[in-house]
Amino acid sequence: MAIWRRGPKAIGTENLPRVPPCSCCGNPLDASDPRFNLPLPQPVADLDDAEYERHVMVANDAIVVTDNLGGFARALLPIGLDDGRTTTIGVWVSVAHDVFAHIVRVGRGELDFDRMQFDGRLANGLDPWGDEVLGVPVSAGVDVPTNGRRSTPHIKASPDALLTRILTRRWPAADILTGARAWALDHDPHAPRVPHRH
Repeated sequence: MAIWRRGPKAIGTENLPRVPPCSCCGNPLDASDPRFNLPLPQPVADLDDAEYERHVMVANDAIVVTDNLGGFARALLPIGLDDGRTTTIGVWVSVAHDVFAHIVRVGRGELDFDRMQFDGRLANGLDPWGDEVLGVPVSAGVDVPTNGRRSTPHIKASPDALLTRILTRRWPAADILTGARAWALDHDPHAPRVPHRH
């Protein structure tokens, strides 16, 4: 299951995949606000089925816990596109044991949600950079004050030069929206937005 590898690029809108439905509500996703989640951290995706069953203790949309690879937390990586949009990729961050314990305490409500701030290492490669970004240090967190509203942390910064460029520059949409994400290339900036929120 190589979720991080580069997929084939669509050429022309006639080859674009159809807009997929939301897995939660079934409504079409919004190409003006393309959002995608990588299902697993790359080291976990590399496990064969038997290893996955043996080592993965918890796997949901917010955290993944293993007994051999440690813990991972979901964070959103915003990437500016050259057409003015920003795509958001739900990536995974590998975190140290004490950091993971902090994330769990905040998630359980034992600490104020404003404290959902953490450092770790990016646990996915991404098109078009591949494994160049795998393992780079990142800082993630929610915008403060949260006013009691829970949201997924965002990748906010990195000491890594490439990831800093990813966060601060605009990139060709055709280089970022590849493979299963290529449906979002078929975007009419003048069409009315159909926001899709949960």
